[in-house]
Amino acid sequence: MRTIAIIKNCLECEKNLILTSVEKEDKVLFFDNENELLESKEHANIEIVFGEPEYSTIRCMKNLRWIQMTWAGANKYTSAPNFPNHIALTSASGAYGYVISEYIVSGILALYKNLFSYRAQMKSGAWNQIESDDTLEGKRVLILGTGNIGQETAKKLRCFGSYIVGICRTPGSQHSAFDEIYTTDCVDEQLQIADVVIIALPGTTQTAGMFDVERIRKMKPNAMLVNVGRGFIVNTDELTNALQNGLLAGAVLDVTDPEPLPENHPLRYMENVLLTPHISGISWGGNTFTRKRILDIFCENIKRDSDNEPKKNLIDFSKGY
Repeated sequence: MRTIAIIKNCLECEKNLILTSVEKEDKVLFFDNENELLESKEHANIEIVFGEPEYSTIRCMKNLRWIQMTWAGANKYTSAPNFPNHIALTSASGAYGYVISEYIVSGILALYKNLFSYRAQMKSGAWNQIESDDTLEGKRVLILGTGNIGQETAKKLRCFGSYIVGICRTPGSQHSAFDEIYTTDCVDEQLQIADVVIIALPGTTQTAGMFDVERIRKMKPNAMLVNVGRGFIVNTDELTNALQNGLLAGAVLDVTDPEPLPENHPLRYMENVLLTPHISGISWGGNTFTRKRILDIFCENIKRDSDNEPKKNLIDFSKGY
């Protein structure tokens, strides 16, 4: 018998999906938050958690052996010292490509088509054509990260007539959505010829600070930067400076460093910047399609756990993802 804790406010249909995926003798406990879990007499018996418990909660679960996250990124745990090495960690990688790729495409088009400026005109009563619109057709798009998010983004952008180049860690990787794929040692070369640069990388010690002043200045003066990875991959001060001095055409930023930015930060007030509060994934809100994909990963891993098979999306702490 396994004791499984769900730290999410699940719908009844989602509870039923989970309950039909476990063994009959398993005990499944549903909690809306961690306080409810800690108040439960069963918390010391919990072996499996679905959610993202804090370290203080983890320490109270003496029998915990596996955490299934609802997030794709694992740096909350991989970047922390002394994470218990007996606890397996699995992510929800693969659930987010559809929704985040929509965010990326809509953000680029919103800036290309000056939609924010036209929205401001609506409020002011003005009625003027803005000459500097642009199009995705014919653009060379560089996507750093050829996983689920990168692949789904590449598929959508190809529909607009863009030429898609991917950057990955592993030589020989092939994905039909990309026109070309290079390894990370070719980033600097590819940055210089890309019209749009999309960062869809995990947050690791290798990617931290990857976009420093040198890399940002290698980009084309009319290029656009999109970051849906982690904020600390990009040097915020250097990005701000580049945008203020016209070295970049614009930026779509769902993540920043720090997060959130200070209220008076210049990026908040630039017309050529779309800044959102880390919402491109919408992991557990009203997006039922993403929720369903996350639950499918969890339910598959529950079965694999029963059969003593390797779990899907098992995090390698040496890589950080």
